[in-house]
Amino acid sequence: MTQTSDSATRLAWVGLIAILTVYVALATLQSFATRLQWGPDEPGHIIYVRSLAMDGRFPTLTHGEEENAYLPGAARTHESHQPPLYYVAAAVVWRAFSRLPEQTVTFADQTGAEQRFLVPGAVRPVRLLSVAFGALALLLTWATARTVFPRRPELWLAGLALTAFTPMFTYVNGVINNDSLLTVAFAATAWLWARMVRFGATPKDVLLLGAIVGLAMNAKETAVALVPLSVLALAVEPGAASWRARVLHMAKVGAIAVALSAWWFVRKWLIYGSPLVYPYVYPLLGLPPEQRAVLVYALPERVFLFTFLPADVVQRHMDLALVSRLLLALVVLTAGGLLLLLLRRRRVEFPRWESLALALWLLTGLVVLLGLLRNVMTVDWRMGTSGGRYLVCVLPLLGLSSARGLSAFFGEGRWAKVGLAALAVAMLALNVWTIWSTAAEYGTL
Repeated sequence: MTQTSDSATRLAWVGLIAILTVYVALATLQSFATRLQWGPDEPGHIIYVRSLAMDGRFPTLTHGEEENAYLPGAARTHESHQPPLYYVAAAVVWRAFSRLPEQTVTFADQTGAEQRFLVPGAVRPVRLLSVAFGALALLLTWATARTVFPRRPELWLAGLALTAFTPMFTYVNGVINNDSLLTVAFAATAWLWARMVRFGATPKDVLLLGAIVGLAMNAKETAVALVPLSVLALAVEPGAASWRARVLHMAKVGAIAVALSAWWFVRKWLIYGSPLVYPYVYPLLGLPPEQRAVLVYALPERVFLFTFLPADVVQRHMDLALVSRLLLALVVLTAGGLLLLLLRRRRVEFPRWESLALALWLLTGLVVLLGLLRNVMTVDWRMGTSGGRYLVCVLPLLGLSSARGLSAFFGEGRWAKVGLAALAVAMLALNVWTIWSTAAEYGTL
């Protein structure tokens, strides 16, 4: 490295610390701004964690939120279908803070009458566990960026900032929700893919990939998407001596993943009669044509907005139409930049490993999105009303893709750095606005 590149690298490490610090502050503020038990499905998640922590048992599955309840030794929740890894980790924190006093939450209902309820004292520390998982996902995102863009510190920082400052990222990582751990799993998998497509898959990488994919499926079933994508990464990595070696690597990853995760699917099959049981069955395709048409028309905008921010929480305090247009402009600029990069690939430095990594990241986002749409159509149409939040697990990959596309759009030089910095600041401002809007909605902070 030259002296200049050494200096740029040192500044990038300072930037990493700054971005992580700001993220932790934002996610913690968002956690306090969001009323306790008002996060997405948070009461059901709390019952799951509490049952494991206090009773050492899985809660019973319910088929309606109105049936949810924590009773010592007989907890029940609609979230019981979720794999247990996140809840086990959260239960450890719950046990450590179980003696904290209950917190009283007071709010005015729609009639203006004052309502209050008690929340266990351990809820706040468990929420902060999600903040820590978000920081871990960002560190893995940083490692991925350094692997794929070894000479572009500005892309390390931009990819990290665009992820860390996206309001939905800090929102989900500020409440009790297994998506926070799932995001860590996706970020870790992307890091391994990056290593493999650049340097080739070592035996250690193959074993670690199988373990991470298997553990990811113990966090949330969305991680099933990582199986075919990891197979694809092994198919295109340059280090294998032959296709026989590639197939052997794929078999090892699959075997390890199945060995670590199959027990949960077998358990559900034995208890519920299906390995993919879900508490609600309200398929969009089963609705009357008129209602289905209205929902299908509204679905793209809802999914798009909720990918970036908790639109239902902040809608009374933000101009969502304006925000939506600005975010759409950001996506269009990113797509345009990636297209320019593809067209100019022979004139600019565009290593094969970089193109493979970008393809894997974008394909991962597409696969998770298609999985969401499949669930909306055939399982539960209500997932589509805030469905974009289910894409939080791929936000690190989309953040890195956006940084690369925007850099190409702005011309790769000094103006690219200026443009990336300006967009990161704009995303930070949107995050602060979201936190303020959340606090205004709930009367917190």
